[in-house]
Amino acid sequence: MTQPSPDILDERLRRILTFVVECHVSSGEPVGSQYVRAAYHLSISPATIRNAMQQLEELGLLSHPHTSAGRVPTELGYRYYVDHLMRPESLTPATRRALDEALEEATLAGALDERLPPALAHAARQLAVVSVRPRDSSRVHRFELVGLEGGELLVAVGIEEGPLGTTTWRPANPVETNTLRGAESWVRASLPVSGVAGIDALAARARTEARPEHAAILEPALHLAARLVAGMEQPAVRLGGAEHIAAQPEFQTPDTLRPLVTVLAEREPLARALEAFAAAYLPRVSIGHEHAPAAIQSCSIVGMAVAIGPSRAVIGLMGPVRMPYRRIVALLSYVGERLGPGRDS
Repeated sequence: MTQPSPDILDERLRRILTFVVECHVSSGEPVGSQYVRAAYHLSISPATIRNAMQQLEELGLLSHPHTSAGRVPTELGYRYYVDHLMRPESLTPATRRALDEALEEATLAGALDERLPPALAHAARQLAVVSVRPRDSSRVHRFELVGLEGGELLVAVGIEEGPLGTTTWRPANPVETNTLRGAESWVRASLPVSGVAGIDALAARARTEARPEHAAILEPALHLAARLVAGMEQPAVRLGGAEHIAAQPEFQTPDTLRPLVTVLAEREPLARALEAFAAAYLPRVSIGHEHAPAAIQSCSIVGMAVAIGPSRAVIGLMGPVRMPYRRIVALLSYVGERLGPGRDS
């Protein structure tokens, strides 16, 4: 998306683009010159406004849908508006109090990552997404091997500031308890290690440095441990307010709703999209085709990095490209100030 330079628009064009964007965001309908003139009490003639809107269309900032007399912003138009024209909305005291209460209750309950999305979605009337990744998530500091009934073995692996992952497998031959303890001790002597790469390096060492009977157990055990760590390193994605985005006019046909439902069910594309905001310590706006996952290119996301307890997280609000950016940026700014930036320690 190649954007015109900020100074390519004179004051009149900047005002009219602002009017068209904000009218379209509010109504969802194409905006005509007569409406712009009446709604904003402009003293210039409808013909002058039409000429200005034609100039904005030629610059790629507005488009002329079908045979309508009105125009709508393009993605480029929204980008110019967000970067150069928009002024964040002032939140009402009632909105601030509601967010404060929700944040306080969620913090006291120790469930901020679970309760923040519904509260944020309610305030924004958009889909809220929180992607939480534990700090230092790749440092593996715990490894256990446990014999179970019937000859099965359990491998457990833990990461700092993260959960304990477990899985089981059944070796071809029974394993003696002393062999199991020896293999476990060999790994523990090398902990902590760094993520999947560290586990893989241990597996390579085990083949040449561990006793043969230990190496035979460690090969499958460390392979399973690496898979567990890879899964735990994926951020946990929480959603709130899916009904708000599904109710938007842009998603009322099966062809537009189906990709959205898939994204909400799978969540991995959302996690990837939010990673782009991991270094944004103020709200940042991503519009339409600026996203990598194709399934959400009919949407916009406003996101930023925050701290949630000992973890770093990205909070985001997602809706159609026709999003009330002024309010969304103001909401995220306020929540970000309360939570603090999610920089790595």
